[in-house]
Amino acid sequence: MADEVLHALAKALGPYLNGEKAAGTPFVGPYMYEGGGLFGRADGPSTIVNAMVGPIGFERYLQWRGTDTEKEFVDALTDIVSNATTATRVGGQERTGYTTYTTNEQSAVCGDCISGALRACAQFYCFGRFCRQSQELQFDRLSLRQHSGIPIKNLFGSITAADGTVIVPMGSELTNEFYTSTSVAGFLLRYRNAQMLWNGNPANNGVAYHEYMGFQMIVNTGKFDAYTQQYCDALDSFLMNANYNPLTSDGTYAVRTWFGRMVREFETRANRAGLDWGTSTMYIVMTPNQWDCIARVYACSGVDLCSLSSSHNNVTVDASQNQGRYEQYLNTKMLPIDGRLYPVVLDSQIPEIHGQANGSCSDIYFITTELNGRTVTYGQYQDFQKTYGSVRNEMVSMFGSDDIAITDNGRFALVRSNVRGCFDVQIYVKPRVVAEMPQLLGRIRNVCCKPQERPFPDVTGSGSIYEPDGGRQSTPPPQIYGDCLDC
Repeated sequence: MADEVLHALAKALGPYLNGEKAAGTPFVGPYMYEGGGLFGRADGPSTIVNAMVGPIGFERYLQWRGTDTEKEFVDALTDIVSNATTATRVGGQERTGYTTYTTNEQSAVCGDCISGALRACAQFYCFGRFCRQSQELQFDRLSLRQHSGIPIKNLFGSITAADGTVIVPMGSELTNEFYTSTSVAGFLLRYRNAQMLWNGNPANNGVAYHEYMGFQMIVNTGKFDAYTQQYCDALDSFLMNANYNPLTSDGTYAVRTWFGRMVREFETRANRAGLDWGTSTMYIVMTPNQWDCIARVYACSGVDLCSLSSSHNNVTVDASQNQGRYEQYLNTKMLPIDGRLYPVVLDSQIPEIHGQANGSCSDIYFITTELNGRTVTYGQYQDFQKTYGSVRNEMVSMFGSDDIAITDNGRFALVRSNVRGCFDVQIYVKPRVVAEMPQLLGRIRNVCCKPQERPFPDVTGSGSIYEPDGGRQSTPPPQIYGDCLDC
């Protein structure tokens, strides 16, 4: 027991021993309400309006589960091999070839018959690991105002994460740097996860920073067995490529045709595996810029179903009906495919290329999350309460505190470092996405759209081309006031 406690103590103190702690040199600029601070003047209003563009995303539609399993393995039945089947190689990988019955069928009355064997393919998913932290702050400067006339700011609007979680609610008082700095750290942590949901790639891993596989890697082809590295295309996702063209109402890139083909692929895979596609939950996920175009062309689709064999045939398009469908799609965020409505989710973190000949280009994802009552695509996170909670209780009982708080059902761990009144807080999370049936995921790659005038604003803090930001980090103090350090 003593060894376990010592090991846990070393693990808890590891970030401090590695130098990842408050250094005793806090932020040196003026604090929020001090002279020269961001809000350190009396001639401003008490309300601050939120003009930032927040993220929206698919994260809120994923079920998130806590776990203490380092690697999540998912095994799938991928093939039945008979001894009458010849093996061929395609692209350097062993593939099942054509069945022949000329040499392997029973050759004698009491001879052997064709036998068979099963094949399986395992996928595994690892955690990411990343953190954000507050500024290092000095305890005796928090909440100081230059003088009593400095108004405390109240937020008009809310700061939210991509999944809709409110980080700073409307009406909140921005009382001190600790509140705002930890809120900023929480926002940045959640935003990084919203980005990694799509572009996460373990090839970018470092010593402490780890990425999990995002949907760009998961919704893909080239699946291999985790144990043998043998190719198993039975788990490949379905990819289509618009080749940097916009989807249209009819013709080669008719949106109804492309979306319908995707869904029928899933329906075939599900129904022929003994499952019922009618029980599925599938989301169509795209950027706000894509939705602006898709809703328009979808409202005018359907003409491509008709074959006009005579020059005397005419097609009449009713503009009012088209507008009605268009506004219905915008209002409900649902699109009809093969007689069924599928929900559309807008995600501002899907990677997007601006400045192309056909406008802004990105992928459109089709993600199946449930089938036959089972959740098949979901998020997981290391449950710090499960993995560290008991040790934390022992630490608290022995030492009074371990400087680590666990929140949100074990999803986040907050580590405090305090050096003689100078302190900061680090927030850690270890998430991942698990796809049990990647064959029921798909995407249409490289779809372009030309929004009116310019694309919609990107998320503030994203560093993108159309990011609205700017402003000051400090406020010049009025000249009539002196600096207390000069007194």
